[in-house]
Amino acid sequence: MLPPDSLGTDAPLLAPHWARINAIPQREGIGFEPFGQFVNRLLKANCDVYWMKDSEMGAGAIWVPASRSARTVVEQAAKELGIAVHGVAKTPAGQALKLKPVRIALYDQYGGLVPSGWTRWLFEQYEFPFELVYPQTLDAGDLKSKFDVLVLVDGALRGGGTRSTGNTIPSESVPEEYRGSLGRISTEKTIPEIKKFLSAGGSVVTIGSSTSLAEYLGLPVKDYLTEKDSRGADQPLPREKFYVPGSLLKARIDNTNPIAYGMPDQADVFFDNSPVFRLDPDAGLKRTSSVAWFSGSNVLDSGWAWGQQYLDGGVAVAEAQVGEGKVMLLGPEVAFRAQPHGTFKLLFNSLYYGSATAAALK
Repeated sequence: MLPPDSLGTDAPLLAPHWARINAIPQREGIGFEPFGQFVNRLLKANCDVYWMKDSEMGAGAIWVPASRSARTVVEQAAKELGIAVHGVAKTPAGQALKLKPVRIALYDQYGGLVPSGWTRWLFEQYEFPFELVYPQTLDAGDLKSKFDVLVLVDGALRGGGTRSTGNTIPSESVPEEYRGSLGRISTEKTIPEIKKFLSAGGSVVTIGSSTSLAEYLGLPVKDYLTEKDSRGADQPLPREKFYVPGSLLKARIDNTNPIAYGMPDQADVFFDNSPVFRLDPDAGLKRTSSVAWFSGSNVLDSGWAWGQQYLDGGVAVAEAQVGEGKVMLLGPEVAFRAQPHGTFKLLFNSLYYGSATAAALK
């Protein structure tokens, strides 16, 4: 890492995406995650920020063209966050993704979803600009004019093909200032507006149970943890065969995918009877791919897992293109109570990825 005094204002800057505090490579997938703050400060200062798809520092290295505003942010980040920054003599050549400031919509509902509250706190700590949105906001439509990415936390949505759950609380019993947060996501009103948002180029990041959005969108993704019944139909594995509550499992990571930039090729994920996916054979043709998966019959790293052998080959994280937009399916609890720092990148990268644009650097 170059000391701040050696960073001339004319020197472009390159930062490896795997660095963590004290400039130690994040090879174990643990520790403080500084890049959310770093990138957000650069974007807030109107600096150009690029993810390099391939560089000597690895996929996802961050390149920042030289400017006085970039120097100010980088010097402060080097001191406060321990970011490893290198001055380079010229623009690195190759394919890149240019990042842009994102307008984040974080879903919540009346009474509050606990995962939404923790995610809100996490966004505040890592300096992500966001707005809380409720079902009525989503149902009103025109989402792309206001937001770039919608985050649906665990509990916001569940599968099963059910129609609207409705609002079981009479509005007259709720103080007027809170009535705008009433309602639930519905198949009649909300899902069509989310589809329009995606078609217009928006992105949706789903976590835990909310990955069931794949079902409503008709994505080539199925439940992996099933078995055939006597009629040959798929049925969920019963708890006598599979039960993994609140444990750390080892997952393989495709860290050449932007969602996993900066991750090691294996990482622990927090699994709480989380969704696991089976991609259809033609998923690639339908612009759907895996980002993280379980490999082997012994993936437990900490906790306990009944029937862990059923996870072998199952997909933990996937992405899909829908219209002009993207859907990220994060099955594990990647931000559970703001604790699993090793998987924050899967969430943070997903926020940037949907709005990033391809760029060829020369």
